[in-house]
Amino acid sequence: MEKNTRDMKFSKRGEALIGQEMFRLLDRAKKLESEGKRVYHLELGEPKRYPPGRVINRTIISLLNCDVGYTSSSGLPPLRQKLAAYFSENFNNQIKTENIVISPANMLISQILDIICEAKDKVALFTPAFPTYIASCEYIGVTIHQVPLSIDNSFQLTKNSIDKAFSAKPKIIFVNSGNNPTGAVYDEELLKYIVEQAIKCDCWVLSDETYSMLDYNKKYFSLTNLNYEKLIVISSFSKIFCVPGYRIGYAIADPRVVKKIALSSSTLYSCLPVFTQEGIIEGIPIIKEFTNDRKKYYKKLSNECLKILNKSDYLVCVKPEAAFYLFIDIRKLKIDDRTFCNRILEEYGTAVTPGTSFGYKGFIRASICGEIKEVRKGLKQIVLFAKSLSKKIC
Repeated sequence: MEKNTRDMKFSKRGEALIGQEMFRLLDRAKKLESEGKRVYHLELGEPKRYPPGRVINRTIISLLNCDVGYTSSSGLPPLRQKLAAYFSENFNNQIKTENIVISPANMLISQILDIICEAKDKVALFTPAFPTYIASCEYIGVTIHQVPLSIDNSFQLTKNSIDKAFSAKPKIIFVNSGNNPTGAVYDEELLKYIVEQAIKCDCWVLSDETYSMLDYNKKYFSLTNLNYEKLIVISSFSKIFCVPGYRIGYAIADPRVVKKIALSSSTLYSCLPVFTQEGIIEGIPIIKEFTNDRKKYYKKLSNECLKILNKSDYLVCVKPEAAFYLFIDIRKLKIDDRTFCNRILEEYGTAVTPGTSFGYKGFIRASICGEIKEVRKGLKQIVLFAKSLSKKIC
């Protein structure tokens, strides 16, 4: 195709697209691998543990039955019914089928902002924050009010930080427990306080509980236990069942919100595949059994990983309470976090994500859900790179 040197102008929304830094790093890492370089992948939260056999088997059976047509934009009714039953049985609330809609969790963030917010509205979120929150807000055109949490109290919420969030008079407030990237699990009292303040301020609450079922150092409290018509809980099967490519998540909300999200899904991508949804249906009865196994695994692994990082006096990392990430403080190394990530990929063949993409400078995120040997080696490379940088400081 002939190269066109003329400027190509996009819409404001098109210009506002920033995407996720992790995928840009993945592309660069793959390019290096294609050139013959060994790369240790700690950039993406892509579990490499094997999914439940029954999920895979049911998916295959569905494909063999040629279940490749259209289905409801809300999600398969049996999937929504089983999810409603699971939450009603395990949490202090009666969740009905009409309270559940199936959609990719990452997309739900943009869908919810799109159906709730106008361009003039403010969105409050606590940083470090999952990059899609920031990217979606930029795309929709809302104003972001960031409230930084502190490593001094292990990135926990406080009443003061919550009050700061509400001081901006936001249209919607985001909360993420267990947190990506810090692994923090927030206190029940403070999560309830957020909803109490939201009711007073007539503010929407988006509770992202994607990693909540992978809690291992502190028990999480789900906001599905509470009743508030402007509360939306989102989550995903990608992490708990190790099937990120299935792209199946869900929202639990007021039926009026559910209907709007379904209309959004119908507009954007029609519906999700039948066969992947059929597979997930088979996994719901073993959620507790399967996640309990994963929690033991990640608790043991995170402790091992922290021991590796502690070999450097220039790296600081809070012990995670959930999920499979380490949010590492590199400020003692006197280096910009993006520069750190670029150099360690090029020089040490290790892909990690800069804290800047989470709205928090001076840190990096390392994902520890890959192959164990790769995780260990990647973390050792981080320590080696830190050592090389520390010599210049001394």
